[in-house]
Amino acid sequence: MANVGKPLGDRVLLKLEDTEKKSQGGIILNQTTQNVQTAKVVAVSEGFIGQSGERIKLEVNEGDSVLIPNGSGTKLRLEGEDYFLVRESEILMVV
Repeated sequence: MANVGKPLGDRVLLKLEDTEKKSQGGIILNQTTQNVQTAKVVAVSEGFIGQSGERIKLEVNEGDSVLIPNGSGTKLRLEGEDYFLVRESEILMVV
């Protein structure tokens, strides 16, 4: 994967993972029909400055698979690829 830069503050750069699920009736559900999306963490900021003045590191790491709410973050196109820039607080969980 190309070097796409480093997010700032409490932001995380994600690439949606292609996951396909089927309903009980056999209907294929893509990510846009679900409430959450699975994404791979591509880049993480070095953290943000807390109220005490100390840098607070983010809890997610590059390479983690995470769940985010459908429609969260800002969609970016970098070097011909689609990514999402989200705040760490938008990430629901590491899977």
